[in-house]
Amino acid sequence: MGKHIPQGLVIIICMAINFGCASKPKIYINPNTNFGFIKRVAVLPFENLSSDRFAHKKMRDVFVTSLLATEVIDVPELGDVLKVLESQGIASPQDITSEIVRAVGQMLGVQGIVLGTVEEYSINRTAAGSFPEIALTLRMLDTKTGNIIWSVSHTEKGGRVLPTIFGFGESTLSEASVKAVEQIVETLVYE
Repeated sequence: MGKHIPQGLVIIICMAINFGCASKPKIYINPNTNFGFIKRVAVLPFENLSSDRFAHKKMRDVFVTSLLATEVIDVPELGDVLKVLESQGIASPQDITSEIVRAVGQMLGVQGIVLGTVEEYSINRTAAGSFPEIALTLRMLDTKTGNIIWSVSHTEKGGRVLPTIFGFGESTLSEASVKAVEQIVETLVYE
């Protein structure tokens, strides 16, 4: 009598392999940048490509909070950032030029400007259960040169397959957002 593995167990194992691996952020860091000199950054409103109409606001708030929690980087209030952008005639991040970056840097007293895009912010539902998925791309521009000095893309899928299948331990979008942003901020902050 041969050994037979139940088909359901094979599916669970394949799903665990597929979803169980944590992804790491893809990072670019300009080798000529000394992040020790970056003490204050302006975080512009994020762009939203997701189906959640408030995802960009939620993710920006989580990102700002995570930056401030490092106690290394200061962030001006969003209202101040918006006033400066308006004074420069900036309606969209696509309008940002090197000259604008330098002007905004001087006006806000920041060494960097962070632009962000939320590509995904949703709960994916499968036969095995549901799990949150966050996809975010951020980049920081140097206010002296206007050049990109840091860029990171990250996708975070929450939940664990086995707990999800058995109905407990599911992650929320908020938990996945915080986890994704913490991993992103860790790539930026240098001691």
